[in-house]
Amino acid sequence: MKKIFEYILLAAVIVIAAGCKKEDSFTDNNGDVRIYMSQAVSGQFQEITVSRRAPLQSDTSYVFDVNAFFAGSGYLNAPEDVRVSFSVDYSKWDSINAARVNAGQPAYEKIPDNIFSFSNTSSVIKKGTSISENTGFAINGKQITEGHNYMIPISISEVGGDFPVNRTLATTYFVVKVTPPVYPEMDRSAWTIHAVDSEEASGEGPDNGRAIFALDGKLNTFWHTQWDGGEPPLPHHIAIDMKATKTLSGLYLTARQNAPNGAPKTVVVDVSTNGTTWQNAGTYQLQVTNAKQSVFFSQAYSVRYFRVTVTATNGNTNITFFAEISAF
Repeated sequence: MKKIFEYILLAAVIVIAAGCKKEDSFTDNNGDVRIYMSQAVSGQFQEITVSRRAPLQSDTSYVFDVNAFFAGSGYLNAPEDVRVSFSVDYSKWDSINAARVNAGQPAYEKIPDNIFSFSNTSSVIKKGTSISENTGFAINGKQITEGHNYMIPISISEVGGDFPVNRTLATTYFVVKVTPPVYPEMDRSAWTIHAVDSEEASGEGPDNGRAIFALDGKLNTFWHTQWDGGEPPLPHHIAIDMKATKTLSGLYLTARQNAPNGAPKTVVVDVSTNGTTWQNAGTYQLQVTNAKQSVFFSQAYSVRYFRVTVTATNGNTNITFFAEISAF
């Protein structure tokens, strides 16, 4: 009799346990499970970096992951496959930009269609997992340029099944930082000054002013056109002999530090195989900045010499200068 009673009691426990087991489909009684966007967890505004590709560099498509989490106290993992769809969501665009303008910050720009693509906009949180397969959007490194304040708002737009979305973590605003292309600088140890139309030989002291100081690797020294005893007018040029034929794709130009008045504004670059006959390699606009600036040619040149001619300066001065001139 005791044995029979024990069997009956065990069967009752099994029945009760089976009755308490959660159903496979989600209900409001199954905890606070929510679907949310993984990238929003670290902050809704996320900075992403794209390095622009120069004309002579190979194309690069920068791809950024987008996915979703399944989380909460209802289940540890998804009890079924859950499809999550994403979309570009401009619903809060105007209010975000209005707040930025009121705070004295620049408004965001929408990224052009020829730069941005988001073709696969859905992924699946597979049964037994808590994070979806990666999908993502791509940015074209050849088409994008510096000087813009692009922002891409991506939101969870639809979730399969009965699972609700955590709306406070449903959107990520990707702020795009664009950096200039990077080429390694050429070795300048053998380079010399081939020609210069003007230099300050005495007024800047023994370690400054002359053209050779544009090649010494020091930011606190510089080539400066003459100002002591006269200021010859623009244009001013400095020509470099690289001492060997090189494949030249562009220049790095660095102005004299903390000296905006006279900083080069417009430069013309010419290249040569013999130092006598010159071929134009383009006209370029420079910013007033202490930073090294890149001049990217539209084609590569096999040359030994190059010449930089300053045709306009900040402040419309007769004088101008460079702290460093290098090439890639």
